[in-house]
Amino acid sequence: MNLQTQRMLGQQSTAEFNGLHVDALQIGQINEMRQGPEIRRKNNCIVNTGGKLTWEEVERRRKEHRAKFEVAEDVWMSIVLPRPDNPLVLLDRKREEMKCLAKELDDVVARIAAIEQTESLDQVTGTKRPHE
Repeated sequence: MNLQTQRMLGQQSTAEFNGLHVDALQIGQINEMRQGPEIRRKNNCIVNTGGKLTWEEVERRRKEHRAKFEVAEDVWMSIVLPRPDNPLVLLDRKREEMKCLAKELDDVVARIAAIEQTESLDQVTGTKRPHE
């Protein structure tokens, strides 16, 4: 989740956004346009080239971001996230799918073994048979 947030923001450090309700894609577009010799990127994300930010600097940036980018409360309160499936049900589905795939694999392995056996018999007898 953190890596996805970093990609959306376009920067590695997310501390200055903690507790804020912002449009990460808007900030990402701004960071994408930032250029210059002082801007260093890793995996398309801006990384800090200086020392660790002080708590005061993080708070200053957070206040700045709150004023510039924070989304109105009525907007973020109206966002409804989809409820994920029950993990136990999902796990059961995946187990069943895995059983089906294992059976399919066994069938393929058996077919390959039958073909190899036919080919080895053909070599012994010197005959050729058409394959399926």
